[in-house]
Amino acid sequence: MGDSLEILKQLPENSVDMVFADPPYGLAKKRGLGWKYSKHITLHEAWDIFTRDEFFKFNLEWISESMRVLRQGGSIWVCGSFHNIYQIGFILQHLDAKINNSIVWFKPNAQPNITRRMFTESTEHLIWAVKNHSKTKWTFNYDAMRALNDGKQMRNMWEIPLTPKSEKWAGEHPTQKPFELLKRIILASTNEGDTVLDPFLGSGTTSVVAEYYGRNSIGIEKNSEYLPIIRKRMSVNQAKIDRGESEVVYMYPE
Repeated sequence: MGDSLEILKQLPENSVDMVFADPPYGLAKKRGLGWKYSKHITLHEAWDIFTRDEFFKFNLEWISESMRVLRQGGSIWVCGSFHNIYQIGFILQHLDAKINNSIVWFKPNAQPNITRRMFTESTEHLIWAVKNHSKTKWTFNYDAMRALNDGKQMRNMWEIPLTPKSEKWAGEHPTQKPFELLKRIILASTNEGDTVLDPFLGSGTTSVVAEYYGRNSIGIEKNSEYLPIIRKRMSVNQAKIDRGESEVVYMYPE
């Protein structure tokens, strides 16, 4: 537990094989977003509220530290929306990261647009970049991705539904990512025994998927209220690993 900006500074240089980050998107408001037909309020989490200057400084700091601890040839994946992804890409290029792909994550069951003033937002975006200063070969498990895509080359548009209720049994987190999303990312960019770092662990999905597929994980989470969720999920995950259950039957209890 702790602030990622502080804990990242304590990690050795070139010590992790992959970074996955689902950082604050910077789209929350103090009063949140409401709808005249409902009392439900969204987008009001304090950890997602920044001024414009604060947001750039925050992104520059955590990305710089993440690139420092990433090994040469290691991958960094960052998830975002149009609110932050262009700034993230600019910073990565400024730090001489090599951007390999931009992934479009299409959510067929995305939430409707309650303002009725613009198109319904049904995608998120992921940048896949590598630390390639010494031209070290990066990991891309092409055959594994083909196997997940019925034997065909996997494209950069992924259709994955929002996180199902069966994965939220341990508690609620407003931005929990689905198991399937992290499965593709981790199996694409790492090998068994590699170490995956998530500086914004949230509900623990990155560590759950990494350890389920034989990778090591380092997770940093600032908000203590999410710690019980992480612990419960990791405990159930370890029990499944110990029983040798295959990914085909991998489901959390309702």
